[in-house]
Amino acid sequence: MGLRPDESLSPTLIEKVVYLGAMLRSFPQAEHAAQTLLELPLTSKRIERITERIGAERVAARDAQVAEWQSLPLLMKLAAPAGVKAPSAVAVSCDGGRLQRCDVSADSDKHWREYKAGTLMELETEPHTCDPCPEIPAVFLQADRMERLTREIGQVAARTPPATEPPVASSPLAGEAVTELADRTPQDTPASVPASSDPPGGSRYEPPGVRHREVCATLGNSAAFGHELAALAWMLGFAAARLKAFVADGLPWNWTIWERHFKHLRFVPILDFVHALTHVFAAATAGRDRDAGWLAYARWIRWIWQGDVLRVIAELAERQRELGSPPAEASDTDPRKIVCDTLTYLQNQQSRMRYPEYRRAGLPITSSHMESTIKELNGRIKGSEKFWSGRGGEAVLQLRADLLSDSHPLSAFWASRAARATGTRSYAQAA
Repeated sequence: MGLRPDESLSPTLIEKVVYLGAMLRSFPQAEHAAQTLLELPLTSKRIERITERIGAERVAARDAQVAEWQSLPLLMKLAAPAGVKAPSAVAVSCDGGRLQRCDVSADSDKHWREYKAGTLMELETEPHTCDPCPEIPAVFLQADRMERLTREIGQVAARTPPATEPPVASSPLAGEAVTELADRTPQDTPASVPASSDPPGGSRYEPPGVRHREVCATLGNSAAFGHELAALAWMLGFAAARLKAFVADGLPWNWTIWERHFKHLRFVPILDFVHALTHVFAAATAGRDRDAGWLAYARWIRWIWQGDVLRVIAELAERQRELGSPPAEASDTDPRKIVCDTLTYLQNQQSRMRYPEYRRAGLPITSSHMESTIKELNGRIKGSEKFWSGRGGEAVLQLRADLLSDSHPLSAFWASRAARATGTRSYAQAA
């Protein structure tokens, strides 16, 4: 029997090698770092095998925790675990990213597959006596930026050709736009502000701060991921928090997870404002010239910010009547289809778009931290030259999520792994 790839390395060196394999952008980069910083002549393939082996152990430990949570009586799931102090305010978000798989069927010409990820955050926030920012921030009234944001997130205006690359699961502009929520907001900007003008300034909006973040990710389907997300939320004591929010975009699987695992815990469902914005922008500009589309967008997005979604739905319905219903063969860039899709989207999501109420309660209205987390995960696993097996992708996703979590779960894992070791061995020099 051949030696395992980590047989000649001490536990301390294994820990360092795994850190490099999961943290850097690629295994060749990890090889260079190991040779330069650790003076270890390890090949990228050996680092890959060590990283995947340890990652598989972490996946097994995670699955065992999920199974333990699933076996608990319902009443125990409604409270914080023994010895865990429940946070005061929390938020849970989930989203999907993309990576390339090397184990797809031979007749498939598409290697891109989705993975699921979630962030669980303890917030620094308090309720307000009134809406702290009744006027929409200026960053959302910048035409060029909103057009770019809409295209990158996945909505397309009628004049835009279909994208040839896989859909973008997370746009850096989304996080960038929300980061600027503290910018000045227009207090007296008329709805007829032209697309070329800069909106004047006004009051400031401060989104809730994040005191603590945990991250989970998997290649599994949404049902398996829902259990993983719910189990981690329970272990963190989120069930007993005073303020609880579940923030996500409009994908159905997000809200199936909320319905099954978080609704009964009274997590407030909140549609990510930025994703709502991209739908509204696409519908407002579809089939219109730039200035006319901008006037409709500026009016509609202000109503959305102020929670008056029904007014937008009414004008969208009128716009649909003007354009007519989309035929079955309508393309994604057909104005009739864009307007129809946005109208359906807002009708389905309006109960999760009470943004003034959420701001007054001190809850987040965007999933910007989730978008940032997807970007951080993508930095390791997404790339045109990166192809993953199911086992390898799951292992590295788990390790990368561990490294992004503020509780440093890998520290406890290494300690537990050392405690389980039996006997002693004389480690050969890596050289």
